[in-house]
Amino acid sequence: MLVALCLGSASAQSAAAGPQPVAHTLVQDGLTREYLLHVPPGVTQPAPLVVALHGRGGDGAQMAAMTGFTALAERLGFVALFPSGMDQQWNYVQGVPGYQLEVDDVGFIVDLAQELAAAGTVDPDRMYVTGFSNGGFMAQLLACQVPDVFAAFASVGAAGYGGQPGACGPPRPTSVLFVHGTHDAAIPWEGLRQETPQGMVTLLASVSETMAFWAQRLGCSLESTSSLLPNLERSPATRTQLVEFQGCPAGTELRLVAVQGGGHNWPGHPGVLPPQVAGNVSTDFDASELIYRFFERHALQ
Repeated sequence: MLVALCLGSASAQSAAAGPQPVAHTLVQDGLTREYLLHVPPGVTQPAPLVVALHGRGGDGAQMAAMTGFTALAERLGFVALFPSGMDQQWNYVQGVPGYQLEVDDVGFIVDLAQELAAAGTVDPDRMYVTGFSNGGFMAQLLACQVPDVFAAFASVGAAGYGGQPGACGPPRPTSVLFVHGTHDAAIPWEGLRQETPQGMVTLLASVSETMAFWAQRLGCSLESTSSLLPNLERSPATRTQLVEFQGCPAGTELRLVAVQGGGHNWPGHPGVLPPQVAGNVSTDFDASELIYRFFERHALQ
């Protein structure tokens, strides 16, 4: 089934405060690929690794600026990696019929992580992937295809997409966290469908459909518990609900952080994306720290 690529984020407008990651390149499949790496001074090696994937139209520097992961890495003691996609996007439709994109982004990201592990910089049992928008779709593809390489995954501002089940392959246990705004205009909460000569086609699954897909894939129940995160009265247009799915296999988790009234952004980091893209940005929590706290509960089994 032919599906459409989804629009992603705009470029960051300002850099987040914090140490600057160092630029590197890696030749992979004949392509010179770029990435930024931050290894905090004095960090105990091998350290946990967080791979952070930018949205469409961005790059590694934009993702570093938007998330503040370098400053968080300094405080919590992990290594932060910010790869850049070719043509400012990720080939998350790799394996989906109807697309002929040649870039092997799964291989690129796996190679980067495994090189750092082989060098003793990072712990191969504590490597994680997160992404925003287009990068969130890519994080999901990695969760589908290489949960034996990375221990947990987080997707921000991205839901399921048409053709995803076919690209995923056989299910394997892992842990996945989703963060999504109910008023996201770029990746709608209710999904996106389009009429074609072959009938109605799903371009984007709704968030509820996405969670049901991952619950089934991970072996969790559709039953869930929910609670509101503390309201710090910093962003009155939003409230944040945590949904925890029950019955997951031992050592695995499936969670959704639903930002009620939230737009297409990285919560906790306002003023980075244009207002017409970002919508309401919750500052009641920092998505970067919430994601890392989720990650640090998990290691490869």
